[in-house]
Amino acid sequence: MFLEGHFNSAIDLNWRSFTLSHFPFVTTPLYQRANLAQVYLPVAQMLQIDRVMEVTADVVRCEMDLAGHWVFPLHFPKDPIFPACLMIEAAGQAIAIWAWHHQVPGLPRLARVQASFENAVRPDDGILTFLGKIRRRRNICVGVVELFCGGGRVAVVEETLAWV
Repeated sequence: MFLEGHFNSAIDLNWRSFTLSHFPFVTTPLYQRANLAQVYLPVAQMLQIDRVMEVTADVVRCEMDLAGHWVFPLHFPKDPIFPACLMIEAAGQAIAIWAWHHQVPGLPRLARVQASFENAVRPDDGILTFLGKIRRRRNICVGVVELFCGGGRVAVVEETLAWV
């Protein structure tokens, strides 16, 4: 396996248990969407993150505005829901932003992903918040990113990114 020897297990269960209430809220963004052009991320519509609110030694918190998002008129227009694949993409972008902030050299590549989805995300849910806890070993970052909107958790995405 790709990660064999890097971690005892990809994710420790006690490490996964965190919620929005565990973190004090910063109200001024650390980075806005326009600042993210310097990060190796997708551009235009595929950049999912609108704001980076917080980056610490092992945490990243980002936000995405749902109102007016380009995907809703295209993804089940009569019953718009946010696609799970874009939630996975955005979680990976949050991890990549954390790594860029911490000056991890190279270009990120997705090595592994596991996700579970608990509730649908709709255009009137306001803001989709990504709260990630990241662990790094050399050029490998393992992140557990929980997604919150509409008053509750909607998904958990575990991703491993390798920098080449």
